[in-house]
Amino acid sequence: MGKRILLAWEGGAGRGHVMTLKVMAEALGPSHLYEAALCRMDHAAEIAPLCELVYPCAGLYLHPGPRKALGWPRAATWSDFLGDLCFAFPERLKLQFDWWLDVLRTRRIDLVIGDFAPVSLLAARVLGIPSVCVGTGYSAPPPGMKQFPILLTQYTTLVHDEAALLANVNALLSAAGTAPLECFADIYDASVSMPRTIRQLDPYHGRRTEALLPPLNEALPRASTAGDEVFLYFSTAETAYAPLVDALCALDLPVRAYLPGVDAAIAARLAGSGVMIERAAVPVEQIAARSRMTLNAGQHGSICMALGLGLPQLAFPQHLEQEYHARRAADLGALDIVPYQAWTAAQIVDAVHALYHDTARGALARDLSQALYPDLFGDIHRLVRARVAPLLG
Repeated sequence: MGKRILLAWEGGAGRGHVMTLKVMAEALGPSHLYEAALCRMDHAAEIAPLCELVYPCAGLYLHPGPRKALGWPRAATWSDFLGDLCFAFPERLKLQFDWWLDVLRTRRIDLVIGDFAPVSLLAARVLGIPSVCVGTGYSAPPPGMKQFPILLTQYTTLVHDEAALLANVNALLSAAGTAPLECFADIYDASVSMPRTIRQLDPYHGRRTEALLPPLNEALPRASTAGDEVFLYFSTAETAYAPLVDALCALDLPVRAYLPGVDAAIAARLAGSGVMIERAAVPVEQIAARSRMTLNAGQHGSICMALGLGLPQLAFPQHLEQEYHARRAADLGALDIVPYQAWTAAQIVDAVHALYHDTARGALARDLSQALYPDLFGDIHRLVRARVAPLLG
């Protein structure tokens, strides 16, 4: 009989977390029993067919008091952001930790696979359950770092003392009879660490001891040079910014959009202006055949997809992780960035038209796709099975 595998997601808002867990389950195959504990149920239907159970978990949510008191500086490190979520608040951290301990025990879990789920990994550590840390390179740091590095040089204010965060974790582990961690990054010391990214987007490139998992399957097609559509994917609250919606309605270009969770009135307005609204995720083969460029929020998966397809990108980052990935992609020449809620509709329209008609940027994107092929593509299922199957006995 197969093992019982828990697919855990504690924090974040995008669809990509669920899709990564889905890929892991598909790779390990139907001989095992899967259940998913998700901090948001928005995209639960996409993973449910693979699972015996899908249920809400104890999620990581912002506790903004200390950051607000300092004037809302942007989080300078991943550890500083984790401090905001619960690691700087011992009582909240204990509630989170105890919830996972209870689930792992009562559900008789044999393996934990966590995407943005650090407390679930700690609970697995205490119970001696093997674990796999997945996600982007940004959200799945390597263990062993004595201090988390600054992510973007324009954001350097630290709100939380990393030593205090470590002390909070070690207090939990001590109470559970488990040896303390040497550094805070060791909360990610899973049995296997396999973030899906490329070294060009990895904040911790050069600090890892385990290989990255390519973000794209090798079967992904390349874009057709005959495509004429703008493909748009926003997955959270991007369209709450009115000038962006105004711009999309005024583009006068063929636009195809997948906007899960978009407000119905906004969707109707976009459709009325000629935007083709998709009700389900668009197959990449169709994106490749139809598209000339993409608009996204700087989501890691969207950036990697467009890099693989060879499509220029215009990104509208909504938070620090998206800004980080967008800046790294911009360094490659693959992407232009629209500052957060700073541009008028006219400026956005001009930027889209400029990129749409820039044949040199299109050629650069296709050349970059070829150059990045070894980093971007791989047989994901084979690679996952090779590294995770030994944990299942």
